Amino acid sequence: MKKKDKVKKKSDMPEFSFKEFTPEESNIYEEAVNKYREAIAAGKTLKQAYESYSITDPNLKSLIQADFLKILIAESHFGKGQSLEEVAKVLDVSLDLIKEAQARMLQEAGITAANQFGQEFSSFEPKTND
Repeated sequence: MKKKDKVKKKSDMPEFSFKEFTPEESNIYEEAVNKYREAIAAGKTLKQAYESYSITDPNLKSLIQADFLKILIAESHFGKGQSLEEVAKVLDVSLDLIKEAQARMLQEAGITAANQFGQEFSSFEPKTND
């Protein structure tokens, strides 16, 4: 029998870190999310919602738009029980985009929970030594 080489599988998800916003960035974030919400509530597509509020900093724009999509997935899919297919159809985006954003948000939630657990229990010592 041929022995297979074990290769470490590289994660499909890139590393991430949470951005610390300046007060100005926080204001832009909140205004953008509110404008995006208004557009979606008015029946606009995700692209049209994004066009409803101009953000000059491309990195901040990308971050806010990605967060907003995750917010919509959380509210629609997890909160209201809509299928991912329904969410994609309502927003007029590909199902792949929705699935990628959902996977990313679940990864972020898992890492955040693991980090929080590590901080809370870093000094925990088991009472047994099995």
